[in-house]
Amino acid sequence: MPSVTVAGANNQTVTLNFDSQSNAALANQLASVLTAGVQNGSILPAVDTDGPPPPLPSGKTGEFIQTLSGTTSLPAGYNAYVDTAPNAIVFGSGGDNESILADSSSNLDFFATGGSGTVVGGDSRIFIPATDNGDWSINTGNGSNQVFALGGGNDTITTGTGNNHLVLGSGQDLIQTSGNTIITASTGSETVSAFGGKDLIDGNASDLFFVSQNASATIFGGTGSDTFFGGSGPDYVQGGTGGKNFLVGGSGAATLIGGGNGDQLFATGDKAQALHAGAGNETLFGGFASGADTFFGSGGTTAITGGSGNDTFVFTNGQAGGTASIQGFLSGQDLIDLQGYAKNEVAQALKSQTVANGADTITLSDNTTITFAGVSSLSAADFITSGGTVGGGVGGIGDGDGDDNGHGHGDDGGHGHHGRDGGSSGGDDQSHLRDAMFKHD
Repeated sequence: MPSVTVAGANNQTVTLNFDSQSNAALANQLASVLTAGVQNGSILPAVDTDGPPPPLPSGKTGEFIQTLSGTTSLPAGYNAYVDTAPNAIVFGSGGDNESILADSSSNLDFFATGGSGTVVGGDSRIFIPATDNGDWSINTGNGSNQVFALGGGNDTITTGTGNNHLVLGSGQDLIQTSGNTIITASTGSETVSAFGGKDLIDGNASDLFFVSQNASATIFGGTGSDTFFGGSGPDYVQGGTGGKNFLVGGSGAATLIGGGNGDQLFATGDKAQALHAGAGNETLFGGFASGADTFFGSGGTTAITGGSGNDTFVFTNGQAGGTASIQGFLSGQDLIDLQGYAKNEVAQALKSQTVANGADTITLSDNTTITFAGVSSLSAADFITSGGTVGGGVGGIGDGDGDDNGHGHGDDGGHGHHGRDGGSSGGDDQSHLRDAMFKHD
């Protein structure tokens, strides 16, 4: 385990252990500045074994070292805090550029009272109040951590490999996750880089930019506008109702759902992915994909491009009624799934066929019109009819799975998506997802 030393009180040196190289490197930078300040006299150190932090002379900065479990309220000017106590509750000084260093074995509760700064290490509970518009860098250890970054500052949060819960404010936040992380956003914006574990995000009124590598994500976009680049999955993403969502599946299974108007959804890779159009002018593109993907039309205007796999194009009675144009439909390989219509719907659709400009157009009983570019005629063999339940096809967090065409069967941890009528969306509610996310294997 890497360690860092920093100059303390009474000519002592304090050694701190960290459970990641990145935290140790950052702590070392801060410790070097503190040690230099102690040595040149600009920083005055004090330790809890000598009592509470003493008053500071004018123009001086204080460093306080806590070695014993307890509560410390840092007076103004004490912008440096070093924690080796088993359990510490600390109220910050409210200054700018505070440095909070905690040993990896410490359980640290840090409450900012204003200002800005950097927190490194410990199993932490960090609270930045909504009234604090300073910028904070928060770097947790590999245990279980809670971060309430409620202010309007532009915060940077890096989590460890444990279980983490982040609650955000109105700022523009930059987040890197490695473990299982729940993010509850607010009204700001957040850029999230996920390098492992499982992430559950409630976007609320924020705008999300999410990039995944070896992570699984479940995202509820709220009322914002979201950008998503998937990784190994499985992923389940509902774009925000603000529209203009840009959602790209990764190499794994994925369910991507448009939230408003002007959404662009992309299937990629060779795993089954499901793209659901929102109610506006939507683009569903599978031209990069070779998996057995499923494309769901809506009541809006949807441009759909299939991929090289065995794709299914789904239209559901009562949830469609729009206009769809389909590129890349291959008769004998791809299928049109009419869900919840009357038994004679396929026959009626075939009777409605009109061919113009190298494209075949059909009209369904709910006035949905579908145009197949490059198709001169459809036959009954191109259609299937199934029930009115639209499956997500992907178990995001948990053990849900889907069949070859993406018709999902979400279990306790998966996500069977039941239509787009305001009913069950995403299978289980978010509290159940949290339980599935943090269950012990």
